[in-house]
Amino acid sequence: MLRADPGAGAPARSSRESWIDHGILALALVLLLSGFSTIVEGRDWWVTTMLVGALTGLTCAVLRGIGFRYVAVVAVVVELLAVAWIFVPETLLLLVPTPSTVTALADLAASAREIIVEEQAPVAAAKPIVLVVASSFGLIVIVGDLLLQRRRAAPLVGGLLLAVFATPALVSGETPPVWLFVTVAALWLVLLRSRTTATGVARAGAGPAVALGAAALAAAVIFPAVTPDVGAVATSWGKPPPTVFGRGINPMVELGQNLRRNSTVTSLTYTTSFEEPQYLKVATLRDFTGRTWKPAETARNDMFEGEIGINRDIEREAGKTTITIRNLRSPMLPVPYPSIGTVEGLEGEWNFRKVGLTLETLSSNSRGQTYTVPSLDVQPTAEQMREVRTHSGLSLQSYLELPDEMPAVIARTAQEVTRDADNDYDRVMALQEFFRDGEFRYSESAPVADDYDGNGVDVIAKFLEVKAGYCVHFSSAMAVMARTLGIPSRVAVGYAPGNASIVDGRTRYENTSNDLHAWDEIYFQGVGWVRFDPTVSIGSATRFAEPANTTPNATPTETPDGQETAPVRGADRVDDGAAPAPKAADTAPRSAMVTLGALVVVGVLPWLVRSLRRRVRLARGRDDVEPLWRELEDVARDLRVPVSAADTPRGFAARLGQRPGVEAAPLEALLRRVERARFAQDAESEGDGVAELRAVVRSLREGSSARTRVLATLLPQSLAGRAPVMRIAEPGTLAT
Repeated sequence: MLRADPGAGAPARSSRESWIDHGILALALVLLLSGFSTIVEGRDWWVTTMLVGALTGLTCAVLRGIGFRYVAVVAVVVELLAVAWIFVPETLLLLVPTPSTVTALADLAASAREIIVEEQAPVAAAKPIVLVVASSFGLIVIVGDLLLQRRRAAPLVGGLLLAVFATPALVSGETPPVWLFVTVAALWLVLLRSRTTATGVARAGAGPAVALGAAALAAAVIFPAVTPDVGAVATSWGKPPPTVFGRGINPMVELGQNLRRNSTVTSLTYTTSFEEPQYLKVATLRDFTGRTWKPAETARNDMFEGEIGINRDIEREAGKTTITIRNLRSPMLPVPYPSIGTVEGLEGEWNFRKVGLTLETLSSNSRGQTYTVPSLDVQPTAEQMREVRTHSGLSLQSYLELPDEMPAVIARTAQEVTRDADNDYDRVMALQEFFRDGEFRYSESAPVADDYDGNGVDVIAKFLEVKAGYCVHFSSAMAVMARTLGIPSRVAVGYAPGNASIVDGRTRYENTSNDLHAWDEIYFQGVGWVRFDPTVSIGSATRFAEPANTTPNATPTETPDGQETAPVRGADRVDDGAAPAPKAADTAPRSAMVTLGALVVVGVLPWLVRSLRRRVRLARGRDDVEPLWRELEDVARDLRVPVSAADTPRGFAARLGQRPGVEAAPLEALLRRVERARFAQDAESEGDGVAELRAVVRSLREGSSARTRVLATLLPQSLAGRAPVMRIAEPGTLAT
């Protein structure tokens, strides 16, 4: 055995004890990883994380086994290569990272930060989130390996395990199960006892330390039962949802965050004199930059909206809607469109915006308001709508603006969908039907998971490909496609009709934060801005009465009650009969193939390098004995035979000769051969040095245990470099 230096950082421990300690730590980390299911959905991330952790752990184990010094540095490099191969393989050049690799990983990390800020745990297993979790766990494995090299390893490892255990609870506010804490703590107690004994404390002295740890464990198990649950204290996850309709806030940006929040509050209730439930608009978005929609700012040429622009032959119905705000604090109020007349019951100073007829204030807020809004239900026939010819004059130009560059798929799809229509109404109806009655499905998690959340042109192009999204994607896509056809369009944000109940004999509708919605408004001259809702399974599709016994092109068949029913909104709705939802982040298959391949490479690489070195030396040994002697020294090191760089050939041979079963004749012949080469003028000798080396190596391996031979094959210590200079203290024992 090695006589350790008392000043060294770690105590002398056998190889077997070290492997046991590493196994205990690995098992504890695997168990703790299961606790992260409270902050990340699904199992894909778990597979990827486990494989990355296994790769870094095996790298550390192999490097420790061969005695390499800079284990952590190499392990970090291996982990970086692994995550690059898994997450951004397209940036690699023949499996070698490039500057684009660093940029792509940084972009994913930035996306993960946005998801963490915007989402409430548990979040979808989006690729950026999986990257952060997997790479973090890999680093934790490397840190754990470093801590185990310390003399006082047990307390440090305990702190690491506690940090990993507490992280999910601090993020999600959900207390981890007691069994998880007890199991991991018990593993730590085993490690504590092992390490306490190894540091020189007598076995009798190790008992009180373990007893004290067990008592602390019992107290920790009882403590949560008499105290409040852990609260979420992370800076972002678990906070209440941000306001959607705050002053200076783009509702389109905030809408997706709020829809994905798990917490649901009642925003408002309303009653109406109309037979149908009402869409309540809060903001009108007209200006489209190509990256997002923005609220419309009043301009000089903006037309007046409401009853003024409606032709006299268009049927209309006037009614009133009384709205009571419950949990909504905003400088903007939900109102039906188009509003007419005076709003009754409002407290404070409120004004209608010229564009969109939305109601806002500069000095008050919506909290606690109850008010009655008169409005119109405009009811043209389908025939009247088809006869409309909209002149897009100066007042409508802003409703047709598009960025100079857009993905071609947007305009191409719009043309394909409307190719059988010969008027704007049928074109718009075809677009609405394309989204509602086609292959699209509602999902609030798919855009985040596939990294196309938002409402810009690139997002719309991806949405048309994936065919999964929520109201922001549906309304943005239809509005932009309508503009490519020369049809004025805009996006409205507010509340879908809500859920009905009977209170005191009247129908009352309730809107929660889950009813936040975005839809489209299309302009028809003489009719005004008409609502169309392309979002599948939400609200109702717009359609007008058709003449009897006609079947116009691109007009969908009406349901028996004239509208589509809206199911209760949830965190992630999918239409009945829709295709199965795609996985949140398809990294597990790639990570499995890449990481398993890397595990094999890491496992066999030492053996492969050692085998190649042996072949080269044997080939050179036909003419030179020095490679053969270095090979003998390395074989001895691999078989855990003490070797010193200060050894003379004869001293080293004498020590080998003391090993059980070593053949003396070939060893003596090889020794004479190397001494003659180094010290004699005539270096020629008879015989085959390679055959002599093979005989000595064979006898040396046969005299070693099976475990030693396996370690020599898989973890050859000779790869760590030349043997250190050591002083022989006694046979079989070295002192540094």
